[in-house]
Amino acid sequence: MKKLMIVALLAVALLMPLYSGGAKETGVDEKAPVTIEFWHAMSGDRIDLIQGIVDDFMKENPNITVNVQYSGSYNETLNKVISAYRAGNAPSVFHSYEIGTLGMIKSGMTVAVDELATKFNRPINWDEFFVPVQSYYKYQDQHFSMPFNSSTPLVYYNKTLFKKAGLDPNNPPKTFSDIRKAAVALKKSGIDSPITWNLHSWYFEEMHCLQDAPFVNNSNGRGVELPTKVLFNQEAGVKILEWWVGMYNDGLFMDVGPGWANHRAAFGSGEAAMIMSSSSDVNMLTTSLADKGWELGTGFLPRPEGATGGVAIGGGSLWLTNDHTPEEELAALKLITYISTDKPQMAWHKGTGYFPVRITAMEQLEKEGWFVENPNYKTAFDQLLVSPETLNTAGSLLGVFPETRAIVEGKIQECYQGKDIQVALDEAAAEVNSLIAEWNEVIAFE
Repeated sequence: MKKLMIVALLAVALLMPLYSGGAKETGVDEKAPVTIEFWHAMSGDRIDLIQGIVDDFMKENPNITVNVQYSGSYNETLNKVISAYRAGNAPSVFHSYEIGTLGMIKSGMTVAVDELATKFNRPINWDEFFVPVQSYYKYQDQHFSMPFNSSTPLVYYNKTLFKKAGLDPNNPPKTFSDIRKAAVALKKSGIDSPITWNLHSWYFEEMHCLQDAPFVNNSNGRGVELPTKVLFNQEAGVKILEWWVGMYNDGLFMDVGPGWANHRAAFGSGEAAMIMSSSSDVNMLTTSLADKGWELGTGFLPRPEGATGGVAIGGGSLWLTNDHTPEEELAALKLITYISTDKPQMAWHKGTGYFPVRITAMEQLEKEGWFVENPNYKTAFDQLLVSPETLNTAGSLLGVFPETRAIVEGKIQECYQGKDIQVALDEAAAEVNSLIAEWNEVIAFE
């Protein structure tokens, strides 16, 4: 199962000769009717939010019809796009997670946003975007996809339960030792499970960024050469799991497994007083605690003492598939550009907690007084803006990232059962390095 995604992506890579990448006729009638497909991976209430944004776009562009489709999880969406591309009917725009970036760049089925912007003489002012956001999707000095739903992990804590435990509700824990101290106090106050988070490699990756440590070699995957091995089995990775598994062993952390429901439910019920989760959960968790008369607090992702790095953005972006007519390409470029503008980004932020990708949208929210009334929505911004700009905080690029996450998560579970942390990480690194070699070999062949 671990190799399914890499096999699918490599299958697409074999189709690269189908698209020459050469210039097409760009003289198009911008008023001519055109229909495009847009597939995304946002479920629940977010389906209607996205549809509303697209409806507004179509009102401003009456000649463009956009058929919007929720196509499942990120993995499900990607697999559907790959199948559609091979069949010759891929959507013009699709939504993919940040860890799919290098795979999409090398897949042969996408065209860079900057390439189409130049082709149609519709330049994008990337200076209006937050640097960490647009930098993640920039590779070899070119922007390949349009940032859309950007997030960072945060610590959420129940201020009401903090007060009962004698903790300062306005001073969230900032370091690994702070989290442990708060958890001990909460345990003594009667909270059986002081903190929890879902089993997800994202936190492990972000805590590498906090230490300004590379996750993979070759400039964290952003160099001229493709990455050839992972580095997460070194000092930074060991330090993370020593804290993580140590919290579990001492009964301060509750393992709730993978997925995004169980830790949220434990927090909303008061079973846990702290969780780590995505900043996109702020809207949901604010409501969940308010319904019980509790107050929500937010803080930065905890770091090892003395760590000087910062967080990388998570979430997803919008990609353009190639081999479409010029009319469809232009319509797709207009759509993703519109979605990144201030009004849609502000609506998306308020409805979810994902932060706007543009500085200008953030400035408008501040002028409205949004953050004065909703301070927990600003924590992710503050965390991002104090993060230094390095290759490590830009986020790592890796062609087999989805498989890597599954392997790392499996080894963390083995550590819960007593496996030595260094042994587990070395085993994970060996498995991932084998997949990297396989992936790189096919990409180099093409």
